Amino acid sequence: MSNTDLLGFRIRSVWQQVKRLMNRHLTENDGYGLTGMQFAIVSYIAKESAERDVFQKDLEQKFDIRKSTVTGILNTMERDGLLLRETVPYDARLRKMILTDKALHAKENTEQVIDSVESQLSKGLTEEEITTFLSILEKISKNAEG
Repeated sequence: MSNTDLLGFRIRSVWQQVKRLMNRHLTENDGYGLTGMQFAIVSYIAKESAERDVFQKDLEQKFDIRKSTVTGILNTMERDGLLLRETVPYDARLRKMILTDKALHAKENTEQVIDSVESQLSKGLTEEEITTFLSILEKISKNAEG
């Protein structure tokens, strides 16, 4: 078995392809230049902030990414006018994420792009194949945890 046939290598390779496809579509179609991760963060904050304050730690846990990575993404998003970080009155150490109108507009435009990419990725696959694939991915994910 060659290195390119190894499961982890193939997963990483496919992930890179999907990420490039998503980023290309997002950059070309929404006019905001959101990356896939930025879109995921905007969507998560939009959904969750209706119920509660959202903090950096929430993003680290939800997306399973390091604190330094989240900090870099949030700094870029703040610089690009997509979000604000505001101290909460009940704990001066915490800063909640607040989306700007620009971020909400970008989210709406991007959702259409996401649907298009998902259709492209699932082209030629049956519902049963998709269900099986997702089940296998879940097992691989659990195996990777420990």
